[in-house]
Amino acid sequence: MTFDELRKQYSEFIFKDYSIGFADGECAMQFNYEIEGLSEFKTKWRFPSKKSESDPILERLAFSLGMVEAISYYKCACPKTVKVMCGSLSDWQNDWWRKLFYNGLGEFQYINGIKISRDELLEIKCAEPKPDSESVEAASPIHDTNTYGGVLVPVGGGKDSVVSLELLKDAGVNTYSINGNETTKNVISACKNAKADYRVKRILDRKILELNDAGYLNGHIPFSAVVAFSTVITSYLNGIKYIALSNESSANESTVKDSFVNHQYSKSFEFEMDFTEYVKTLSDYDIHYFSLLRPLSELQIAFLFSKFEDYHKVFRSCNVGSKKGIWCCDCAKCLFVYIILSPFVPEEKLIDIFGEKLLDKDSLDKEFKELSGIDENKPFECVGTRREVTSCISHFVKMGGRSLLTDRYAKYVSQMPDELDDIMGYFYPEHNVPEEFYKIVVDNVRES
Repeated sequence: MTFDELRKQYSEFIFKDYSIGFADGECAMQFNYEIEGLSEFKTKWRFPSKKSESDPILERLAFSLGMVEAISYYKCACPKTVKVMCGSLSDWQNDWWRKLFYNGLGEFQYINGIKISRDELLEIKCAEPKPDSESVEAASPIHDTNTYGGVLVPVGGGKDSVVSLELLKDAGVNTYSINGNETTKNVISACKNAKADYRVKRILDRKILELNDAGYLNGHIPFSAVVAFSTVITSYLNGIKYIALSNESSANESTVKDSFVNHQYSKSFEFEMDFTEYVKTLSDYDIHYFSLLRPLSELQIAFLFSKFEDYHKVFRSCNVGSKKGIWCCDCAKCLFVYIILSPFVPEEKLIDIFGEKLLDKDSLDKEFKELSGIDENKPFECVGTRREVTSCISHFVKMGGRSLLTDRYAKYVSQMPDELDDIMGYFYPEHNVPEEFYKIVVDNVRES
């Protein structure tokens, strides 16, 4: 079934309703959707909560989480119309969501050969009347009198969140995870400074998996946007002031060269700014969402991570193996982490961490070419810039390193500049990091 065939057969996606309930120190949410003529869907969430009842601000946050969750089901048939039965949107908010659907599904469109404009992809129609004004302030932000403190750090099990946890260890840090797997649990256990551990449960409807198996459209969604709304809800329910993501500057680089297609779109600074503007339309609460590592390159993050040896045996950045607590050693993410750590971690220790020398693996030929820019397009993974990778490869060879892949592509490697010093000394100016935290980040890079 093609994109065009599915859109003709299924013309409307419906966000029907949502519910909020409280019991036993938890807040439970359920979101109900339908693609007419195909299937109904529901997603369930459970949040640790110090609150015991809902309020208008939480209602708005829950509705917004329901909107971003809709993408998980919408993509299987991509109906032209998204009908919202349980809330209203200003014209500005409507455009905001259409942008997220479009850019957040950029990789999905590319992989499925879909060529369509943002205006053509979908329209969003709300059953409830929209606010009168079309400005950013149209939703009339609700005043919040609650007080907040501390920092929430989402943990996925990779090196980036480890760096955030350690840099903020004296700032009242709390860990956050969604359906934490073995790796996430191991990393959180290795963190000795967390005040509290907020573990959230998210249950997708298995019907979407059945439709994927049946040949309906499938692909990457902007999951970090889901994380964004869920962290704000967790912070609101528990009185946490700062949400410190671990997205670095390289998330801004497109995956497909000279296009809008970016595997990491919802980790980009563009999305971070958009998200900040959107939540301002909901409430004036004293909760701040930002990426602590945005001023840094992947190279600087790898340098900092190399100092935190307690995590070297438990972290896993591999999407394939992290659920089992292993490195698969056969994907672009494994190879990237191996390369980016190579200037700072001795080769024998890298081999000990991964279990083998990844630059000697013939099966990683394609991934090596994509990461290093020999091929134009990057892998569809959360990886650093081509410049960072080529600098690490050049440095490896310059320091006397030899491997199957660097020897095979010696002609290209010889033209790769070693720009480690320049990259290590540069801090990206576009960020939303509070001044007191920015100083911690920069000082740790400069002093180490």
